[in-house]
Amino acid sequence: MKKISFYFLLAGLTYFIALSPVAAQSISGHVDAPVQVKQLVVYLQAAGSIKQGQAQKTHVISQKETEFHSPLTVIAVGDKVQWSNDESKEIDHNVFSLSSLTSFDLGLGEKDSKLEQAFKNTGVVNYYCSVHKNMEGKIIILPNRYYQVLDQPGDFLIDNLPEGNWTLNAVVLHLRYKAEPIKFAIGKVPVNNLTLKIVKK
Repeated sequence: MKKISFYFLLAGLTYFIALSPVAAQSISGHVDAPVQVKQLVVYLQAAGSIKQGQAQKTHVISQKETEFHSPLTVIAVGDKVQWSNDESKEIDHNVFSLSSLTSFDLGLGEKDSKLEQAFKNTGVVNYYCSVHKNMEGKIIILPNRYYQVLDQPGDFLIDNLPEGNWTLNAVVLHLRYKAEPIKFAIGKVPVNNLTLKIVKK
């Protein structure tokens, strides 16, 4: 009887270990940038062997009072963006982009309509409304959801990272500056005090 109980215990422990998630850690640090640099997105690029397992997500951008809300949207590869015409009056909107990364024209959408576009490549896409020249927005497509948006350079923290090799980088919206990527490895403990430098191109 004791032997049977031992085998049941061993089987249960093995099952528990198999279902337990891989230990996740965090990284933190500081973005060092010139005063000209304002908003940016700090993000991570994983090595090919790391399984990130992210499901597709749909991000909704509201079109209201002839503006895009919000004008900056950060998504991951494979995600969709849905533009929802939430105007209180009968106002049509168009969504188009001439970006070399992903060009599209979704046509006219009347009040209460929804227009969608999927994004399969990383990069930055600017989009507009052909009906209202003041309407414009920006989509940043990242390789995964490990990122943080900073309104200005400063401290950052990204958590729930699987163990493995990573590269820390940033999308800098100032056209004359770029980030200097940092390669590092995540192990059993957090990685702290990284300094990501923003320099002139």
